[in-house]
Amino acid sequence: MSMIPDDKVSEVRERASILEVVSDYVSLRKSGANYQGLCPFHGEKTPSFNVNPAKGIFHCFGCGVGGNAFSFIMKIEGLSFPEAVKFLAKRVGVTIEERPPTPQEKRRLDEREELYRVNDLAADFYRRVLMKDAAGEAGRRYLERRGVDAATAEAYRLGFAPDRWDSLIRHLEQKKVPLAAAETLGLIRHKEGGGYYDTFRNRLLFTIADIQGRPIGFGGRVLDDSLPKYINSPESPVYRKSEVLFGVNLARQAMREQGAAIVVEGYFDHLALHQAGVHHAVATCGTALTGEHLKLLQRYAGKVYTLFDSDSAGSKATCRAMELFLGGALPAFVVELPEGEDPDSFLKKEGSGAFADRIARARPIFEWFFRYTVRAADTGTVEGKVQVVEELAPHLKKITNPVERDLYVREIARVLGVNERALMRKVGGAAVAAAEFSRHRESKRSGTTTEDMLLALMGKYPEVAGKVADYGAANLFPEGLLPVAEAIIAQSRSGNDIEWGLILDGVGSPEERSRLAALFIDDRHLEEIDAHKAFEQCRQARERALLKQQDPKALQRELSQLDYDSERYREILGILNDLRNRKSQLS
Repeated sequence: MSMIPDDKVSEVRERASILEVVSDYVSLRKSGANYQGLCPFHGEKTPSFNVNPAKGIFHCFGCGVGGNAFSFIMKIEGLSFPEAVKFLAKRVGVTIEERPPTPQEKRRLDEREELYRVNDLAADFYRRVLMKDAAGEAGRRYLERRGVDAATAEAYRLGFAPDRWDSLIRHLEQKKVPLAAAETLGLIRHKEGGGYYDTFRNRLLFTIADIQGRPIGFGGRVLDDSLPKYINSPESPVYRKSEVLFGVNLARQAMREQGAAIVVEGYFDHLALHQAGVHHAVATCGTALTGEHLKLLQRYAGKVYTLFDSDSAGSKATCRAMELFLGGALPAFVVELPEGEDPDSFLKKEGSGAFADRIARARPIFEWFFRYTVRAADTGTVEGKVQVVEELAPHLKKITNPVERDLYVREIARVLGVNERALMRKVGGAAVAAAEFSRHRESKRSGTTTEDMLLALMGKYPEVAGKVADYGAANLFPEGLLPVAEAIIAQSRSGNDIEWGLILDGVGSPEERSRLAALFIDDRHLEEIDAHKAFEQCRQARERALLKQQDPKALQRELSQLDYDSERYREILGILNDLRNRKSQLS
């Protein structure tokens, strides 16, 4: 929770009306106890996004996202929990007096702020040169030839570095900027004989921004065929290539609306898509996709389309990306373009309609890899088929969904004309499928379980919360739901209404928070229920489930090998007797 005191977090939660918070982003209409609107996190035409002001929670029945006011701001603004608390605190007028930073922390914060300021000054300088100075004429002509309009250049904060060794240096000196800070950012470099020189010269500059739109680096492109074609800012305290995606500040809202992100490799590819009205695209900054990139994308998108060049280098980049996506929670698809085309050239030749068709025909990334591998091998020979299987097997193992993996095994066996069981043995699916399926189901719980129903009853009827407390919450709930049940009991005993927003704060997983929000958002179906009878039914259903997990035969086998007067023998005998009694009571 960073340096924010718990009492301040509670005060912000109490003051921040979720209805008012969400209404800043979504047009809502009253519908019973809830308010409904179009979900801001995925594209839809029929409202499935619900806000319950009384409970302080929201849930979308279309995409499954849900939570409280903090969760909503974290998701829609791309903020961490402490940042969301501060964001809402400012909105509702709560002053947060954080722990004063230590001298070391203050120095680091001051240094970072200085680096942001220097990058901002550099971006303004390059932008002014491109737009107004005679030194930027070459850049203006280049953008005109590439079909980049003024609005796009402004949105991207494009600039131009003059063909001089000290243009930026002199500008920074006029602004009283310490040149050591500019060197840290890679804007200038140290000369062997002393002094500095500009890193970017006679290049069109793309401003690389963070999620808040602050300049953190630059990509410089030559205007002719000279090499290197691009020079990028080095990594610095404010810029990590493995964590940053170009254009994410421009694309985040569109990614939410589309429920998807398109990943390209080049700045101009991104720019071309933006001009064509495709606003949910991002680009890597001179590096391959990383796990941190995927975490960033998951904040805004439910799936990813990779759109790399159609040459050998583009195919290799797609293969590298596949390693990240397999087994992950973010489905990936490959958009294929005609040979020799990149997104920029394709859009210029074919237009946005043809591009939309390519998106619609995108293949799942492993299916693309399978087809790509088959095309590259001689599958008319035994050696060629073996080569393909050897290439595919390690990647197939990474697909955690057993149904998806089984379908791919069948398709590969059909295409190659090999034995399906032999392929499964090679993949090792038979040995791991059951365990992986179990894990998948645990992490992707769906439907309403007995425990879910009991939680809802506890929130609706205080007497049920009392019964659960008397019986022992640990006897009725699995480890993952026990803290939620205990929190409901604690609040119920206070005599006040349940603060569902506070309950959800205690749930660590965003997926589980969304699932529980769906459970709590509307309890009208519980109004005519017999609470006492429902509790008994839930208790008995839970006990039956626990009994099924017991293995009397295993206990009996262990019993047969023990000395009859041992402590363990007496313990197992007691367990078996208890199981028989409980089964007879539940039958």
